[in-house]
Amino acid sequence: MASRIAPRLVLTMFTHSRCQLCVTAKEALEIVHQRVPFEMKEVDIRQPGNEKWFEEYKFDVPVIHANDEFLLWHRVNVDDT
Repeated sequence: MASRIAPRLVLTMFTHSRCQLCVTAKEALEIVHQRVPFEMKEVDIRQPGNEKWFEEYKFDVPVIHANDEFLLWHRVNVDDT
């Protein structure tokens, strides 16, 4: 019988250095990570090369994508995971 490997979950958080909601979201994701394994990436939308994401999310960070698909924005609710 072949073993089943769960798909790898990659969360990408779109953020910038002056985003307090992003700090709170990151802390909530650390709690979630204790229950759900995932890899975390961060994209600073204000860095060169991220102009597309800046235009998309400049008023909405933090934004979280799961495996390159939009998941949520603004707040991470730990109770919903």
